Parts: sequence; C-alpha cells; structure tokens
Amino acid sequence: MQRLFSGVATVLLLGCSSVPITSGTALAQAAAESGSEPQGRLGIVADPVADDGQLMFEIMIAEMAGRRGQLDIAMTGYLRASERTDDPRVSDRAARLAMFGRQWAEAEKAARRWLLLEPDAAEVNEILAQALLRQDKTEEAVDVYIVLMNKAPNQSALMQQIQAELQSLENPPQALAAMSSLVENFPDNAESHLGLARMQAATGDNSAALSSVQNALSLDSGNASALLLQAQLRLAAGEGDDAFAGIESALTENPERPALRLAYVQLLVEARQLDGIDEQFDRLVADSPDDADLLLTVSLLALDSRRIDRAEIYLGDLLETGEYADQANFYLGRISDQRGDYQQALNYLEQVQSGDLQLNAQISIAEILSDNGKLEQGRQRLHQIAAGVEDPRVKTQLLTSESRMLQLANQPSVAVMILSEGLQQYPDNPDLLYARALAADSAGNQSMLIDDLDALIALEPENAHALNALGYHYADSNTELEKAEVLLVKANSLLPNDPAIMDSLGWLRYRQGNYAEATELLQRAYALFPDPEIASHLGETLWLDGKQDAARAIIEEALVENPDNDDLMRVLQQYFE
Repeated sequence: MQRLFSGVATVLLLGCSSVPITSGTALAQAAAESGSEPQGRLGIVADPVADDGQLMFEIMIAEMAGRRGQLDIAMTGYLRASERTDDPRVSDRAARLAMFGRQWAEAEKAARRWLLLEPDAAEVNEILAQALLRQDKTEEAVDVYIVLMNKAPNQSALMQQIQAELQSLENPPQALAAMSSLVENFPDNAESHLGLARMQAATGDNSAALSSVQNALSLDSGNASALLLQAQLRLAAGEGDDAFAGIESALTENPERPALRLAYVQLLVEARQLDGIDEQFDRLVADSPDDADLLLTVSLLALDSRRIDRAEIYLGDLLETGEYADQANFYLGRISDQRGDYQQALNYLEQVQSGDLQLNAQISIAEILSDNGKLEQGRQRLHQIAAGVEDPRVKTQLLTSESRMLQLANQPSVAVMILSEGLQQYPDNPDLLYARALAADSAGNQSMLIDDLDALIALEPENAHALNALGYHYADSNTELEKAEVLLVKANSLLPNDPAIMDSLGWLRYRQGNYAEATELLQRAYALFPDPEIASHLGETLWLDGKQDAARAIIEEALVENPDNDDLMRVLQQYFE
C-alpha cells in the first residue's frame, strides 16, 4: 500500500498530454466497436468530436489552475470531467486532488467513479477507505479494508500496511474503532491483534494493549514486533528489568534470529540501557554483514543512542553494499554537519539523488548554507527547487523550511511575510498555518499566533499538535488557563504518550500550583525525550516544590549536554545562584 498522495506530482506535471481526450477515448472506442454513436444524457445522438473537444478544454483549464496552485479550481474541473468520460485516469486525478485538498466527500465521489471504471486499480480502494475515514464513515472504511484483505495474497503484510494508514490519521479513538472491527473479522491473524494493541496503547489503555499483544503472541509466539511491544508496555507499567524477560527468553532460544536481536536492541535503546549496546550492534552486523536493510536500521539505532562513530562505520558499510545509497549519504551528511565539517556534509548531501530524501537533502544544504552566514544563498537554493516543481506539498514544505531559516537568522517578521504570501496561494493550508503561528510567536505577534492556531483547529479539530501549541502558549504565558486545560487535556487524550504534550500539560499543572501531578508528567516526558526545555520545566517545578537537590541534579545533568541552553541558564540563574 503506497502513500496515498504520491500521485499528486504526476497529476500536475504530466498535464493533459498524458490523457488522450480525443476520438480515441474509451467512450468513443466502445461506440465505434459496437457500431453505434455515443448518446447524450437525454438519448440525443452526441457529436463525439465536439464533446471530446469541450472535455479537453475543461481539463486544460483545470490543469492550468493546478499549475498556478489554484487546487480548488483544478479539483472542481477534474471532478466535472470525471463524470463525463470513462477514462479512469481522469477520476484517478480528481480523487488525488480532492484528497490533497482535504475535500473528503469529493474524494469519495471521485474514488467511487474510479472504482466503477477500473475495479482492479491498485490504489483506488486505499484512497476510498481514507476518504471515508476522514468523514468519520469508519464502518464503511472497514468494509473496504475487508474487501482488500479478502483479496490479498499476504494478509499479514496488508494488515501491517492498514495499521500504518490508520495510525497516520492522528485520531487514535477512530483508529481503535476501525482496528477492533478488523480483529472481529480476522481473529486468526496475529497482525490484527498486534495492530489493535498498538491502537489501544495510543489511546492510553495499556492494560488492554497488553492483553491484545498476548493474543498476537498466542498465534505467533516468535513475532519480534509483538515481543518488543509487550516489553515496551511492561516498561511503561513500571516492571523495570522484568519487562525484558519475554524477549530475552525468546532470544536465548533463538540467538540466530536477527529480527529478535534487533527488537531487543531497539528496546535497549528506547529504555536508554546502553551498557553493552555496542557489542549488540556489532553482533547484529557480524551475523548479517551483507543485509542492507539491517545495516540501515542498526545505523539509525546507533545514531539514536549517540554512538556516532559506530553509525558512521555502519553507514560506510551500507554504501559498499550498493543499496540505500541515498539514505547512507543523507545520514553521513547529517553526521558531518553535526561535527562541524560543513564541506564534507555538503559533499555527502549532494550525492542524494532521488525521492523524498533528495528534497530533504537539498533543504539541509540550504540550511547549512544559512547557518554558516550564507542565508541568501540558502534561500536561493530553496527558490531554485520551488521553480522546478509543481507539487503543492513540496512548495509548502519549502516555504516552511525558508521560514525556519529566517527565524534562526533572527528575521521572524520576514518569515511571517513569506508564509503569509504562501497562504494567499494555498489558503487554509494546515502546514503553513502552523508554521506561521510559530513564526508569529518568534516575531512577538501573539494575536496572529492565536488566530492561526484557532483557524487550524477549526479545520482539524483532532490535530493534537495544534491543540498542544495553543494550549502551551496559554500555559507558558500564564493566561487563559481554563482554555489551556481544555486544549491540552484533549491533546493528551489523542496522543497520550507524546512527550511534548506531557510537557505542556505538566507545565500547565505547574501554573495551576499542582506540583505533584506536574512533576509526574514532566518526569515521564523527560524520560521519553531528554530535551533541555523539559528539563528546565522539571527543575523549576521540583525547586518550587521544595525538592532543591533533585532540581539541581536535573539541571546540572541537562547542562552537560546543553551548556548554552537559554532555558536551563534561566532556571540556573533564577533559582540556583
């Protein structure tokens, strides 16, 4: 199952030249083969050349609108055209444009038309299911997934892909409802129970999640992903070292299974139990030296555990395999950038040749240039990329990247201006609204921050990150705490294990004088993500709760890794000196 919006660039780049809207359309061909002439809506004989000419004109208008970023006009044009031709490619484009424009009802309509014309199309059911889910038509979406599952040659692989699509909704309760229905329909599929466990964990019901993962293991006792999740849930429940028992036992019985050892290593990294982790990394690589997939995964885990030297070695080994060259060059570029070897970073990043990573590499190059006093060269790099693409997703990503560069260069007002121009071209774009809210905050424009986040929440009421951003603004400014309460409690219910949201809610509890709950939330957030800002919040809370020694220990520990951090220095100077 591919990402659903992967075809938008094709829609806008290929143009109508790829759809032969002439007397050779499927409609005209069918009429010619039957010896009849195409009929109009009222049974009147139609002129095929005139009809096709008008249809081609309408698609050309829609295509021009798409190239100009007027996606609502482009979508409307393709939707209208899809009703008048039996060429499924037009319905395909209409559905993708509607999905990108978040016009879910129109996407459903176009997808149903596409399904009628091309029942075996690879992505049509996936797009239809997503359009239904976005309209809260969960049961209908599940029915579509059931059809896909019953046709799938590998149901376990497809179930994993469905899980990923449900989780991408950022609406855990809906994902849970959909996954529960799928378990009822496929009770003997271990991946369905594992998916349900993940959804239950995402809604904070770890007890139910543990029960579901045990159901998965009863069907597939050696499932490395299920063993990993079981251990993660037990760690979250405070079982400590006992949480490792299941996966360690399985690994003892099957020491030659790389998937089990990899899951064990991932657990060690997540639990920050890094003693001996280097030996585990080396064992994995030694057991499967030519496995490019494993080399890439181990490299990323080494980066996550700050084993930079080892990550560099593994990425070099990955380059030698000839596979994942883009990924290897990208992360080697990031390592060089982190070390301050900017020229080497640029050399690696320029080697990234294709896909989303190429775009990220080019953005990283622009940011490196900007960080090294070449802001205008960095901006020019982004403008050159923008001039060569039509995909609105890419254009908005480039705008948000440029805004970040401007903010880091202490030009937040210019960043606001850039994003405002982007919103004129792409009205109500959620990414641009969110980015402008952050830029407005840096520029001191609190009213714009609030207005943009309010607008984003109106568009996407279940957007946990927008809820969190606005709730944190109120909590941090110590204003509108009742509104902050509503926003942050909802955000936490949507993403209960997100450390940023825990931090915001903990900071709100601090503002409300509830130091006990604040400390609990902030400690959980810091354990998941040892960020200096979270450390500063936790240190201040502990200090004012009378736990000065614990507060000092947290701040001093964080300062070792972040000696110049403004948040940590503020707490240090305000309370400890």
